Amino acid sequence: MTSRLRHLLRSAAKGGERRLGRLLAWILAIPARLGRWVRALPGRLAQRLVAAPGQIRRGAARTRRALFGNDPRPVEAAFSLALLGSVLGVVVAFLSVNDLTAYPMVLTLVLVAVGWLRFQARTAKLLTFVATTATVATLGFITVFLFQQAWGPITEFGSSLLAIPLHGETGEPRWFFGLEGVLPTSDIPKGWDPNNAKYSLLAATWATVVVTVIAGLVSGPLGILGALFIAEIASPGVREVIKPAVEILAGIPSIVYGFIGFAVLNSFVQDAFLDAGASFLIAGLVVGVMALPTTVSVAEDALSAVPDEMNDGAIAMGATEWQTMKSISVPAAFSGISAAVILGLGRAIGETMAVAAIMASGTTFARPLYDVFDQSVTLTSRIATTYGSASGATVEVLFVAGVMLFTIVAIMSLIAQYVERRMKRKLGGDL
Repeated sequence: MTSRLRHLLRSAAKGGERRLGRLLAWILAIPARLGRWVRALPGRLAQRLVAAPGQIRRGAARTRRALFGNDPRPVEAAFSLALLGSVLGVVVAFLSVNDLTAYPMVLTLVLVAVGWLRFQARTAKLLTFVATTATVATLGFITVFLFQQAWGPITEFGSSLLAIPLHGETGEPRWFFGLEGVLPTSDIPKGWDPNNAKYSLLAATWATVVVTVIAGLVSGPLGILGALFIAEIASPGVREVIKPAVEILAGIPSIVYGFIGFAVLNSFVQDAFLDAGASFLIAGLVVGVMALPTTVSVAEDALSAVPDEMNDGAIAMGATEWQTMKSISVPAAFSGISAAVILGLGRAIGETMAVAAIMASGTTFARPLYDVFDQSVTLTSRIATTYGSASGATVEVLFVAGVMLFTIVAIMSLIAQYVERRMKRKLGGDL
């Protein structure tokens, strides 16, 4: 037994050395890859510039066909121009003179009604174009507005928005991963005091990280296991019942989750862990349950996209169902499963009312930072609980918190989309 244990330890050590070697090789190769990318950049830009006129002409032709058709009648072309002009008038009036917005909006509705009776196909195409353009434009307006409102406090307060509060008893800066000498300090233990123009978002940022990590530890494993059961184990009848039931969880209001978490889990934690109040643990558990529908749904879609031939081949070779799931299904759908976990974490980061209902009174750093039984306000709950009574610079600082959340969730969404595309290429045989 001892010799076998030694053999296993040596094998594990060798495997760890190989993985560490691959990681170091990948890190050392980064400068070379960056150099190749920089050297190839002028050629790529030149190719794009040469191809730009042709792409513009083709795009204009496709747009013309989508808006006016291949060979439109004069009356249809005039109607299309009138409808697009009225929609543009609504946008211009909304952005400039709000009192006049109703007039082009009424004209748009009249044109839509007339067009639906006389040019239904053309009207339907124009409405889909307007709806798609409005979605993209709305996202652009929100992005510009957020960053525009946040730029003022960023330039005014600078790095003090991430100031480390001083310890209430010793007067020394709180320990924060060795950044005490880098980040500025705040002489207010809470770090947040609008009356004295002290706006540190560091405690709220750390609380967001703690709650998100706990939620990920809940939604990740449970979501993946649930997706495996639905996609690989459950019979069709059971699947038709369980999957809609899981997705119904997404329709429950977040404030209801928060109230149930505070009323049920709070008493359990007090009895089981001798903790006297709300905590990161309760908020993370509740938010993790709220993220389950997203994780289960996306992971189940990824597992269902694995070709049946791969599983059938493994079973034909003598593998059990568990071996097939572990060695075939999960590795093949790993990119999609990763995307599911990332999207679930994005839901956890953006959750507001449930966290606000559970940890409404917390305002300071946890002591110590890893204490999951402590409580503090997160970025989302800071906005929700402060915005109603805020004014002046406080409102602008809340926009900074919104920009932080927007940026984090956008990056996570882009990562999830990347890994999903990677999964599709992998299953399609491109990798």
